[in-house]
Amino acid sequence: MSGQRNGGALSATLDAVLVRADGWTRLDKRHGGAGRRYDDFRLRADAMRQLRAALARLPARPPHDAAATGRGASYLLRYRGTTYYAVADAVPRALRPAIDALQDIIDGGGRSGRVHEVRQAPS
Repeated sequence: MSGQRNGGALSATLDAVLVRADGWTRLDKRHGGAGRRYDDFRLRADAMRQLRAALARLPARPPHDAAATGRGASYLLRYRGTTYYAVADAVPRALRPAIDALQDIIDGGGRSGRVHEVRQAPS
């Protein structure tokens, strides 16, 4: 599973996350011209269960209303060859559990053990 959160219309931030089936996770935070940071870690077992349950409930096809424009952060979620898209103030009900799980991981939730952090200065 991979996902992205773009900070919104006035924000130059892009948070990208990759979660492998074994729970290994890379969170990549790009801050426009202010550099970037990425963290490698494992998800806790309970966070992985929550994510798997949310992904299992995703519809086979993205909801038509997910492409609606809205305000706030935008989300892109890729799972099993399907790409889902939503905007913060208009997340379709069918996508909410997966978007909530993605946002929790991006915001630092579910981490287990040591976190390997790498910072890159702007070039």
